[in-house]
Amino acid sequence: MKYFLLALMTYIFSFHAMAMKVESQIDSLDKGHSEQEHLVKLTNGQVAFIDFNDKALLKRIEQSYQKKEWLEFTLDDKNNLISIKIIPAQFSFVGHAIKDPPVPYAPSVVTMSGATAMFQKMRTNYQQESQCFNRALIWTYEAFINSNINSNKVFLFFTSRYIRSHHYHWWFHVTPMMFIGAVGRANWKILDRRYTHGPINSKTWTDIFIQTKRTCKTVYKYSDYRYHQQEQDCYMIPVSMYYVVPSDIERFEETGEERISFEEEEVEYARWEAFKTQ
Repeated sequence: MKYFLLALMTYIFSFHAMAMKVESQIDSLDKGHSEQEHLVKLTNGQVAFIDFNDKALLKRIEQSYQKKEWLEFTLDDKNNLISIKIIPAQFSFVGHAIKDPPVPYAPSVVTMSGATAMFQKMRTNYQQESQCFNRALIWTYEAFINSNINSNKVFLFFTSRYIRSHHYHWWFHVTPMMFIGAVGRANWKILDRRYTHGPINSKTWTDIFIQTKRTCKTVYKYSDYRYHQQEQDCYMIPVSMYYVVPSDIERFEETGEERISFEEEEVEYARWEAFKTQ
């Protein structure tokens, strides 16, 4: 009997050690077909997986998605969804209402040495579990405030095809980007202070995350990613430094509501979440 209890306690301890708690809303739900896993894409960028036959959990997720509830997700070490619990609403990212036509965004154009200087000034004291969009917000904000640099960002979106093929745990990543020499797709240099050692070209950057090493198609509308999940492994969308999360890109396409400045509340929250500083 004592051996059974010991084994049971060991199992319970191991389960809790492997379980992960995540607080987020649901960005979108991709239902599987023919025994495929259902994909729950969270607003923090993670993906939770639901077994195709778990109809009760899928129904509960669908209800929460429709109600835009904030949830605590319990995931195992493979990001399979174990349970959910409703929690009070957390911080919400909101866009800008346009009162006057915005001035067209004018990105800074720098030399390679200028991009390297910006990269070296980017904070490195980020929290290991911080969100990429909060790190990118602070890196671009501080480059603007401290060096008057209008940098850009690139969102890297992983498609449902890629996520299912590789049981990938994320559906997007974002980091700063600079134009070297001139504005144009050929002049991108990616500045990802967490995953690289300096400014690099976009293919070298995406190869860090894309196991197939396929080229990620560059698009400029959110719908070109959202409604084309089976054609590619990944997509990239370049934006100005003011865009924070994917819903900002989607909102601009649907309503014309453009991000034209930093929001102080968002910056304060991002600084706290990513770097635990005020």
